Amino acid sequence: MGSAIVVCLGLIVFMVVLIVAEGSSTFWPGRIHELRLSDGSVVLGVPLDEEPYVTQGEEDAAQVAVARQAGVPLGARAWSDEGLPIRRRYFVGNRDLGQATFRWIPLWQVQSIESPADAVLIEREEWGAFLGRLEGVVHDRLLPLDPGVDQFSSGDADGGDGAVERTQVQTARGLMLRERTWVARGSAAATTRVAQERAEASTRWSRRDDLNLNVIPGLESKIRRLRWQVQKARIEHERMLQHARDPLPLWLWLLMLVGTGGALIGGVRLGRRLKFSSHRWQRLAVPVCWVCAVLLGLAVYVERPGALPDLSGERLAGIEHQAETRIAQLREQQNTAMDELARLRSQDQLVRVIAIEPTRGRLSPVSRSEPDEPMLLSQVVRVVEANRIGFFGRLGVYFDRWGEYLSQAPRDGSAAGGVFPVIVGTVTLTLLLTISVVPLGVITALYLREYARQGLMTSIIRVAINNLAGVPSIVYGMFGLGFFCYILGGFIDSGPANPMPLANWWWLLVGAGVLLLTALGVGGLLRRQSIMGGGRRRRWPVLVALAGWSGAAVLAGWALATTPYFHGFFEEKLPEQPTFGGRGILWASLTLALLTLPVVIVATEEAVAAVPGSMREGSFGCGASKWQTIRRIVLPSAMPGIMTGAILAMARGAGEVAPLMLVGAVNLAPALPVSTEAPFLHGDRTFMHLGFHIYTLGFQNPDSEATEPLVWTTTLLLLFIVLMLNFSAIVLRARLRAGMRSAAL
Repeated sequence: MGSAIVVCLGLIVFMVVLIVAEGSSTFWPGRIHELRLSDGSVVLGVPLDEEPYVTQGEEDAAQVAVARQAGVPLGARAWSDEGLPIRRRYFVGNRDLGQATFRWIPLWQVQSIESPADAVLIEREEWGAFLGRLEGVVHDRLLPLDPGVDQFSSGDADGGDGAVERTQVQTARGLMLRERTWVARGSAAATTRVAQERAEASTRWSRRDDLNLNVIPGLESKIRRLRWQVQKARIEHERMLQHARDPLPLWLWLLMLVGTGGALIGGVRLGRRLKFSSHRWQRLAVPVCWVCAVLLGLAVYVERPGALPDLSGERLAGIEHQAETRIAQLREQQNTAMDELARLRSQDQLVRVIAIEPTRGRLSPVSRSEPDEPMLLSQVVRVVEANRIGFFGRLGVYFDRWGEYLSQAPRDGSAAGGVFPVIVGTVTLTLLLTISVVPLGVITALYLREYARQGLMTSIIRVAINNLAGVPSIVYGMFGLGFFCYILGGFIDSGPANPMPLANWWWLLVGAGVLLLTALGVGGLLRRQSIMGGGRRRRWPVLVALAGWSGAAVLAGWALATTPYFHGFFEEKLPEQPTFGGRGILWASLTLALLTLPVVIVATEEAVAAVPGSMREGSFGCGASKWQTIRRIVLPSAMPGIMTGAILAMARGAGEVAPLMLVGAVNLAPALPVSTEAPFLHGDRTFMHLGFHIYTLGFQNPDSEATEPLVWTTTLLLLFIVLMLNFSAIVLRARLRAGMRSAAL
């Protein structure tokens, strides 16, 4: 046993060390090598790893043999101890220029390896990193073509800073004159200038991002809400015309209100005056009063004055006019914001960064469709002079990349940038999962252990709970998609698909009440017989009680699913934008709550069973009721075990991916599930999750080899978040145990 524990701990430690080592080294900037190959080409790349390989084909084998016989500049480094050639993997970037992100280079083909000081790695908003040399920074302006102006270069004769180049370019507005002014030349000067220009443009870029992400989408959201209000008014107007009926007379409604109050008062007073010796029909009068109070109260609420829509054609026209006026105002604000955004974007077009890669002498373009236009300054995220900076400079770049990773949103198709929305989605989902599953699991365990009669039925329930723990998680995902998203969410959005006629619905509800009273009456009779111990217990009352409860539950559920009084909360958004009728973080958390429910039930039941019976007996001896004993004695004593179940549920739920793919997790979420806008927690929104993000980076990204380091880093982050959540729960559990010891002393 000890050996098995050592092996398990060793495997866990090995896994954690591997994740930490691989994940923490992702953002460390490596040196840039300039390789001159035997065919005369030049390659810039960051070395990663190397391996011996077996040549493929007779021609390759002959080339390797000739190279080994003649000797290569790298000498013995090009060959392994077994005599096999060695190749090294380099990160070369420049995907937008048509080359692979990584390249294996046999060392026997390398003539020389250098680390030029002017080689830079430019991290961009799109297309990954660019490896090359910075030629300079320029300011571009488009001017109307003036035949009297020299269209050729002018300024400094040596082409230094301040030199101006003028060329004719064809644009969407026709033939124009592009005036390019060099503000920095050379790698060092250009790098410094890029940092200065970015600092000056930071305010402008913040405003641009605010307009693009908040202001313009916010105005569009207000416009959609106004249109939904108009649509809702039109739906209510059509419903009023199709199902026109007179409201209940006021005297009848007041009579039902008085009847509700009388039933409530009668139920309370009869319940206080009942004695054990009271006749069973007197005892049945209490539930009759309560059922009547519920039915009359429901009728009073749904048939209250003003409940029926009263939307005339004139009022509908007024609502439409007000909405159109407000929409016109919002459109003006939106056009103003878009004009400002266009102006900011045109300012971004002025500053360009010219970077050249050495293999084919091509520059980093603004887009693949414009290969001759240098990239914008706003496309540059960071310029790393990997061969010029020292250790502390590398350390600064390392922590700067970590800061971006933890605080920014993903970019470049989630292959770069940060994971802040992913962290928010993961933590929010885990907390919602815990809040959902712990109370439900504790209540179930308390009933099974403290209230339910231990017999065949409870044994079957426990076996079913244990079997649920072994159901594949994808099955829970399918259930969540079908039940929560489509059935329950669709009902919340649009109400019942086929509502029942009003009179039939009320008769159905009355029938449910009659069955409920029957079950209560027979159940009271059975309870009285068991207390009195009067003779042999008959089976038919038990069957009648079960049939009454089952029938009442079925009829009540049928009435709820076909109610003519509910038309959904968001029917005006359908079918354009389902709210709760689609995937969202609320349904994802409930799905994971069902998945982890067996863990909490089993842990809680074991913790409750471990509470000594003497503590319960002492509580009963002091005059406490059963619920008081559970609340004040059993639950506090079992709380450490309950926290253990919560910890296990959090650990399992945070790492699940398969159900989330079906019920809410997406590759890139447009908005966070929590925000500063009411209702602050948006359960209908899709979300990003670290587990799903790892799956996307590793298996769904077109360049999965380039995102492999981020897979390790995201795994490290997920491990850290799960450990921190578990650590918080463990600390809380330890404090509860310490409090129990202090109370015992």
